Amino acid sequence: MSLKSWKTNIAGYLLLAPSLLVIAIFVLIPVLYSAGLSLYSWDMLRPTPTFVGVDNYQRLFTNEEFYHSLKITFLFAAMTVPLSMLIALIFALLLDQGSKKLMITYRSMFFAPMVTSTVAISVVWMFIFHPDYGLANAIIESFGFKPLRWLNDTNTSLMSLAIMSIWKTLGYNVIILLAGLQNTDSSVLEAAKVDGANKWQIVTRIRIPLLTPSLFLLLILLTIEQFQTFTQVNVMTKGGPAKSTELVVVQLYHYAFELFQMGYASAISMVIFAIVLLLVVLQMIVVGRKVHYQ
Repeated sequence: MSLKSWKTNIAGYLLLAPSLLVIAIFVLIPVLYSAGLSLYSWDMLRPTPTFVGVDNYQRLFTNEEFYHSLKITFLFAAMTVPLSMLIALIFALLLDQGSKKLMITYRSMFFAPMVTSTVAISVVWMFIFHPDYGLANAIIESFGFKPLRWLNDTNTSLMSLAIMSIWKTLGYNVIILLAGLQNTDSSVLEAAKVDGANKWQIVTRIRIPLLTPSLFLLLILLTIEQFQTFTQVNVMTKGGPAKSTELVVVQLYHYAFELFQMGYASAISMVIFAIVLLLVVLQMIVVGRKVHYQ
């Protein structure tokens, strides 16, 4: 390697150093610390933790509560991830047909929930889902349906949280897909029109296949995000009723900051990390092969 190449590489690493330092301090070190802490028993009151080896993991894998929360989390992700992507795709395709001025306005409207406090949004949705005077029941009653108890019923509580989560992430998802649509090579679309393709064929056979890199990225991001869902659950249901919305991160918080079992909570976090990593790898193997890069 020449001296010039060495200088170029060093310059690149120096430019990356601030970002790598932030990642190391706020991501890598906490992950390693949590992995180590999962082998100890510590209530944060004693000065030093007590080494227990893999006892926390043995307790975790024999705890029915953990499997219940894991099942609820997978169900929540299965409800939110596909619907979030489908709804975002529909809106992105519609927005891409509009004028530039309207697009800027719609982008701001859709993106507003992403920059709004999740706590504030959760409080608003609690009023929307109120069983007596909420907007949700007012809408379904206008169509002749019976009112629901939404957050207060084990049959609808998780669905209610899923609706709120899909709405909250819609703007971010639309922006990602809209950016992918606008980066599509216009010559490909023009060639399809010349060959006699109609609008539906252009969308289904050209635009969506060329959008698969953005859809694939969105799939991974949404999967990771839904497994980390906490704030809206903590504000709106606190895991109830009857633990019907106790996602795995909510259970982690319960053991860490309510029962002060930091070692056990760290074991939960390590298992969540392993599960999410496995899901992402599987998505890259199975879905990644079907991605069409221009």
